[in-house]
Amino acid sequence: MTAPGRAGAAALSRELADFLVEFSIVLHKRAMYPPDHPHLRASSDRFVRRLESLCELREQITLGVTQHQLLIEGAATDPQNALLRELAQRLHRHRIASVGFLRGASLNEIDDALGALSADPRGDRGPLGRRLPAPDAWPHITLLAIGYERLVLQGESDAPEADVRRDPQSLWVGLAQLALPGTDGALDADAEPLVVAQAIDRGASEVAYDRVVLDYLSQVAEETSGRGSVGEARLRDRVSKLIAAMQPETLRRLLEAGADNAERQKFALSASQVLAVDAVVEVVEAAAATNGQAISHQLLRLLHKIAHHAQQGSATARIEADAALRKNVGRLVASWGLEDPNPAEYTRVLEGMVRLSPTTSDQLAEPRPAPVETLQIALEVGGSGERVRAALTALLDAHRLREVIQLLDRAPNPATADELWLHVATPERLRGALAERPFDATMVDRLSDKLGRDAIDPVLDLLGTATDRATRAHALRLLCSYGPPAAAAAARRLADAPWFVQRNILLLLARIGEWPYDFDPQPYATHDDPRVRREALRMLLGTSRWRTGALVASLEDRDERIRRMGLVAALRQCPLEVARLIEKTVSAPRTPPDLRALGIRVLARAQAGAFLPRLLGISTSRRRWFGPRLAPKSPEVLAAVSALASYWRQDPRAAALLSQALRHPDPEIRAAAASA
Repeated sequence: MTAPGRAGAAALSRELADFLVEFSIVLHKRAMYPPDHPHLRASSDRFVRRLESLCELREQITLGVTQHQLLIEGAATDPQNALLRELAQRLHRHRIASVGFLRGASLNEIDDALGALSADPRGDRGPLGRRLPAPDAWPHITLLAIGYERLVLQGESDAPEADVRRDPQSLWVGLAQLALPGTDGALDADAEPLVVAQAIDRGASEVAYDRVVLDYLSQVAEETSGRGSVGEARLRDRVSKLIAAMQPETLRRLLEAGADNAERQKFALSASQVLAVDAVVEVVEAAAATNGQAISHQLLRLLHKIAHHAQQGSATARIEADAALRKNVGRLVASWGLEDPNPAEYTRVLEGMVRLSPTTSDQLAEPRPAPVETLQIALEVGGSGERVRAALTALLDAHRLREVIQLLDRAPNPATADELWLHVATPERLRGALAERPFDATMVDRLSDKLGRDAIDPVLDLLGTATDRATRAHALRLLCSYGPPAAAAAARRLADAPWFVQRNILLLLARIGEWPYDFDPQPYATHDDPRVRREALRMLLGTSRWRTGALVASLEDRDERIRRMGLVAALRQCPLEVARLIEKTVSAPRTPPDLRALGIRVLARAQAGAFLPRLLGISTSRRRWFGPRLAPKSPEVLAAVSALASYWRQDPRAAALLSQALRHPDPEIRAAAASA
């Protein structure tokens, strides 16, 4: 779960996620059970404990509410999470914009609030947001109502959605009341846009508040799109003046509060079609700043010039400039991530180009742009041709591949970028990038992604020559992303490769998990090098067809790491013939203690009845007058005691020994005896 807007990609912490899940569950139970059911008090008590735990390090917890998400401490819930989505929808149906919990909330206070929030908002009393209790009713719980009556939720009206129309005047009044809460409903439809804008500028800069304001503005853009009534035209004019009067940082703040990039983009597109041209440019500038200035300074200045002509030019010029502005803004807001790489001199030249009223004819002549500026402008306006390709070639020849990739990735015109990628992403260029030491991982990933299967052979070459673990891991990750085609290409190289390449290829095939139909790893299970044998046996152990034979081969191998791998695999399932071999391993005097302990665990899990006396023998050293005495601590003794506790606790012989172990001064022995 990640947070949009100011929080960037902030992740929702585990403790906050658990709190929200608990909140959803307790409200769900309230809706299911009658008010006097004992489960309700218990669930409320558990919710209060969770809240108290969170408030140990914070004074207050505030949830912002959208229709499908919750915002908490700069993060947003995943709208695909059914439980948290249901909680957001429940609060939204109650017309709640935010919920705050202060430290010190009592069980009775929480219980009362939960009862109100779990009630059906379609009942006689209606949504809680329309009838908020007095502040002293719940002194540690603060609820902020959405403050507008314009939403018609699905299921609340019998009329089809296409027939639902909202009163433009109520939209403006609702927005004004939200911005000026002290009016107590005294505002009318004549509230001044400048006054409302100043109030929003002074807002608390809380995500929940900003989210509701943005929601109002989005509704205005949607509800007035393509309609021509007098009331809607007046509303468009007021909201346009409102946006133009806002401080730029305020508008950016509101856009940052959007649920995600798609929602912010939708608002910008809708606004570009219905608002006044000066407000359109303000929205575009704020959108660009919100996402790292996706639109260059030069194009923004050109848009300002077009907006000037749309307002103050001749009648024909106003019509043409208005249409041109809205059309180009619609194209530009598709991407907001492009940085401004233009040098200062080029910026000054374009500033001269967009001055509103040049007075002389000897203006500074436009120089021929450098390759990077040519490429950037082409990507923004969708240009192509020989000059663009020449600029691209010049940048590549100057070893500026990384800069080219950044421009292509941030291009607002995907079609132009895709055409240029064909000249950039080639197997030869990928080989050159891989040959650098250290290579640029981001650049390699983008080239590989664009090349697709054509990147397999260059990356396989890297896997065969990599000498450090980080490079080998990166190559394996890239090849795994291609799946079976990479497995087939790697298998064809296996037979003639040196041992270390064979090991890497076997590791790759195991990670992909889908081998070529004619591939057999068994010959490599007897390879002279134990590292090759280990990877081949690991593959065989993962298949039901060869698993038993691979277990036997692993346990009989001379390499200790391979034997340990076989014992670990036998923990999951141990056939009878393998169990007999493990008994020999446990009995062998040269078996290392840790392997013997692992073998004891395997045999105990298999629960071979005849193994109980052996476990008792391992666990005891000699008899005292009143029974056996626990053997000194060792890996084998700890494993045996743990096995007795897990599988033979009820046996009288094991019970006596476990009783001693539970009273033993050594904590490891006590822990082994307490295991289940």
